[in-house]
Amino acid sequence: MTDKRTRLIETAIRLFHERGFWDTPTALIAREAGVANGTLFNYFPSKAALVEAVYLSLKQSWATHLQAAAPASGSVHDKLAGYWTGAIDWARAHPDHYALLGQLKLSDEIGDRAQAHGVDMFGATLELIGEAMAHGVIHPIEPDLLKTLAEAQISAAIEFLGSHPDVPAGETARTSYEIFWRGIAVAPTGD
Repeated sequence: MTDKRTRLIETAIRLFHERGFWDTPTALIAREAGVANGTLFNYFPSKAALVEAVYLSLKQSWATHLQAAAPASGSVHDKLAGYWTGAIDWARAHPDHYALLGQLKLSDEIGDRAQAHGVDMFGATLELIGEAMAHGVIHPIEPDLLKTLAEAQISAAIEFLGSHPDVPAGETARTSYEIFWRGIAVAPTGD
């Protein structure tokens, strides 16, 4: 990514979080990023394209963090636990990014192609889940349902930690994961 493109995306992330993406004019994003308004449109043909680029940038940041958090080897249980705690850690380390990602996900601003690309960024996680189902480690569950359930429970843990700052985050992440694991595992003790 070029420096100007990166600066535009980072500025848009900040302003979209502060003002909302509907109430943030492209001229303000360009000015705050230190580029001419026309320069923004050299990188993004429309505001909608910029919004999708912000969405994909946030998804990529989260996916990269998850991949780094999961152990390279070990059981399915342990790898998924790494992804789970990594998701919670990223959201807690980047609360503004997490909040904006949630807003974008619920909006009509993200097209099907961008959403599909955002899901593809989590390919290693999805591949691990598919293999675990194929080998009878976890119950065969519709992938979209499993993803929705996991996202909801991760979101609940993040929300809980946000309203209970004195509770140990690592313990809460592990507990929330173990509750989830017991619901999907064929043998709840792991694989």
